[in-house]
Amino acid sequence: MKNKKIPKGLRDLLPEEVRKKRIIEARLISLFASYGYKEVITPTFEYLEVIEAGTGNIREELFLFLDREGGILSLRPEMTVSIARLASIHLAEEKFPQRLCYIANVFRHVQPQLARYREFWQAGIELLGASGVWADVEVISLAVKALKAIGVKDFKVSINQIGIFNSLLEDGSLDYEDRVRIRELIEKKDLVELTRLLESMDIDEGLKETLVKMPVLHGGLEILDQLPYIERNARASAAALDLIEIYEALKLCGVIENIVVDTGVLRGLDYYTGIVFEGYSPDLGYGLLGGGRYDNLLGKFGLDRPATGFAIGIDRLALIVDEPCPTSPVYLVGGRDIGQVMKKCEELRLMGYVVEMDVERRSRNELEEKAGTVPGCQVVYID
Repeated sequence: MKNKKIPKGLRDLLPEEVRKKRIIEARLISLFASYGYKEVITPTFEYLEVIEAGTGNIREELFLFLDREGGILSLRPEMTVSIARLASIHLAEEKFPQRLCYIANVFRHVQPQLARYREFWQAGIELLGASGVWADVEVISLAVKALKAIGVKDFKVSINQIGIFNSLLEDGSLDYEDRVRIRELIEKKDLVELTRLLESMDIDEGLKETLVKMPVLHGGLEILDQLPYIERNARASAAALDLIEIYEALKLCGVIENIVVDTGVLRGLDYYTGIVFEGYSPDLGYGLLGGGRYDNLLGKFGLDRPATGFAIGIDRLALIVDEPCPTSPVYLVGGRDIGQVMKKCEELRLMGYVVEMDVERRSRNELEEKAGTVPGCQVVYID
């Protein structure tokens, strides 16, 4: 076989990379469980109509294929839609709220580069059936604590209320394509193209001024004072008050030093309806986590419940955190009697140590020489 390459955008993970990934996963699941979140697993692929019911038209990013019955299938591009479907099938008769968490690989047909792969791993939570500030605060504070638990330094979680942006666009009576384009430019912080586009539109000058400021405003609640047009729209004002209440509540949770208000955070998926947030580190040019409120998504699957949650990128975390925890001491055990050697290996393993049995029947000196190449490795030789 001449071709030993793997498809573009995929990766092999070597032992140390896998070890680091497993440590990150274990810490996250342990943290989620301490809040009452229970782990679920969904299929790796879904029917296309399920995916598009939740994510909207992102077909160009999907990996699609046909089953033998003619159904159009898609590898899952994210997990929230799959969990909404799962809840509608299996949890409709259960009491709410339901707290669910997951670790899963997801797939997107994107242009591969550092920290951006076509197959990548996420961990996340979904708080289903709970509305209001307290639910949003639990999820946002848990996102902050998740990054801290992994050892991420100097990070910020940027929060916004998508209702502010959506309500302002309704004032402009813009069509869907224009709304999507404005949102893309604000998310990209492309002020030049955003200004050009807005100048070409027949909308209120105050609205134009507000929209062009949104990509660059970040800080505390005082940034909302720079968007006076919000007060002219009742729905935008209500969304701003929701954002203020959530921010004030986060002060009481001990996480406010990691929170920043950013009116440029809009999130790309169509299902968000309220608070939205993203986590960033200066050590990486991509977001570490993202989430928000999506009160209408479950209703598309026949389960009319509010919901909120977030997903965190495990691959990206692994790029910026140091070794998440120290390695267990390693023992190299050898000798002449295989029975005694194996017995000693088991004794040490039961004590929690990492133990390698010498299967090449080396001498004591040879084992000492090998152990010298592994930091902290100790030799046990049984004559």
